[in-house]
Amino acid sequence: MDKKAFLAILLSLVVLISWQTLFVKPQIIANKGVIAKETSTEIVKNVQPATVTPISRLATEDVLAARLENNKFRLDVLSLRGTLANGHFKDYNLNFEFKDLLGNKFSFDKPYTIEKNDGKVGIYNVQSGHSLYKSISYDKLNYVLDLEIVYKNTTNTAWLFNDSIVLNDIPQGAHPDASRLYEAFWKGQDTIHRKNPLSIKGRFTAALIDGYIGFRDRYSCLVLVPESPSEIQRYFSIERAGQGAVIAMDLENIKVPANSEITQKYKLYCGPQDINLLKQFNLGAEDVVYFGGFDFISQVLLSIMRFLHNVLHSWGLAIIFLSILVYICLYPLSFKQMQSMKHMQMLQPQIEALRKAYKDNPQRLNKEIMDLYKKNKVNPLGGCLPMLLQIPIFFGLYQALYRSVELKGTAFLWIKDLAEPDRLFVFSSGLPILGKELNILPILMAIGMFFQQRITMKSSTAVGTSAEQQKMMLWLFPILFGFIFYKFPSGLNLYWFINTLLTTFTQWKTLRTTNTVKGN
Repeated sequence: MDKKAFLAILLSLVVLISWQTLFVKPQIIANKGVIAKETSTEIVKNVQPATVTPISRLATEDVLAARLENNKFRLDVLSLRGTLANGHFKDYNLNFEFKDLLGNKFSFDKPYTIEKNDGKVGIYNVQSGHSLYKSISYDKLNYVLDLEIVYKNTTNTAWLFNDSIVLNDIPQGAHPDASRLYEAFWKGQDTIHRKNPLSIKGRFTAALIDGYIGFRDRYSCLVLVPESPSEIQRYFSIERAGQGAVIAMDLENIKVPANSEITQKYKLYCGPQDINLLKQFNLGAEDVVYFGGFDFISQVLLSIMRFLHNVLHSWGLAIIFLSILVYICLYPLSFKQMQSMKHMQMLQPQIEALRKAYKDNPQRLNKEIMDLYKKNKVNPLGGCLPMLLQIPIFFGLYQALYRSVELKGTAFLWIKDLAEPDRLFVFSSGLPILGKELNILPILMAIGMFFQQRITMKSSTAVGTSAEQQKMMLWLFPILFGFIFYKFPSGLNLYWFINTLLTTFTQWKTLRTTNTVKGN
């Protein structure tokens, strides 16, 4: 790897790391407050069906009131607001933290009753003339829940009010490593929009037209989809609450005629970000799975790895063979890169002489060097092209490994999770630079890069300043890359380590062949 290639990938890595920690500032739209109509707090007693035993009535503290559970998930129903929280997805052994899911702001501070039957939970609030009944049902085989909300008006006048269905109430003090992956999204008119909810200042709203809203973290997601069009105006909203944020679907201008009721139906996907599962949702929600600016490349790489995994039955081997496949595809360019580097090295004595001759005239020096390249048919950028092509692959693979739930917890050799650092050893107390864990793959990659640089130096004819630069880079490259890669997912380090081994072997073979030809 020459200096230009190193600088190219180093700059790209800096961009990647910055991209992961910074967020685009959102556009703030005027506040569209959701204000519920004043209603009486008088309780109507004995209104629950006679066949159902209430689990919680007039709750004053947030405790576990019921549990929804099937073959796929386990969800808690909390007593204070009658909302869902704390998901666990059994097939993936995955926990998903959320709060106040499917809570109605209209009845947050009102008394209610929770009742549970097999495969269904009912949460209702009855007041003088106005009531809200909410039922959540599910089956045993998927991650989809059916939500039905009934607003009932038993008075002789129309009932006009606003409401909101909460999707998640992100608590204050969320861990930075987790919160940077939070994403709220909404889809309307075939376009999906995304924002980190903790980047919002104040309140953000957007109109929903035949769309859905959602929230996701690293591996899991919530998607709330209205089942049918409605005269009720719907909005996606994010509202900051201290250091946290509330994500909701706002329902405005709800009108229930006198002595009547209206029903709203929704479907909720609460599960892992698995594109195949989301396709089963059959509402276009597979757009939820998104890997950032290199999403297309991430999706292609994941498709290739899935195919290799089906053949090899190992995600680790799939990554190794992916690295080999990419190297084979880029080999013609890599071979030209090595030839270009060799030609550049052969010109180093002449370039050094030009630097001495025109050290006081930089413009003339650049012209003479470019003329020298042109005369010898050398492209000074030729050595960078394969590395530049690797950069989008690197970024795409980074996102795919980091956010794909399929790879979570997959083991290979000593690696317990290919989506995390390999952690060969974990120490009780931290070590300088390394911290509490010893990640061996980035160290092996750095050693491989060291030998790659040594091979490059052996074939070099550089003298003077260029020779000194190469000696410095012999140590600088491996140390710097080892440091940058140290906390990266082990699957990514495995990919890059295999790539480094292949490149080093090819350079050694090329150099040996060249020396043999010269000897003859």
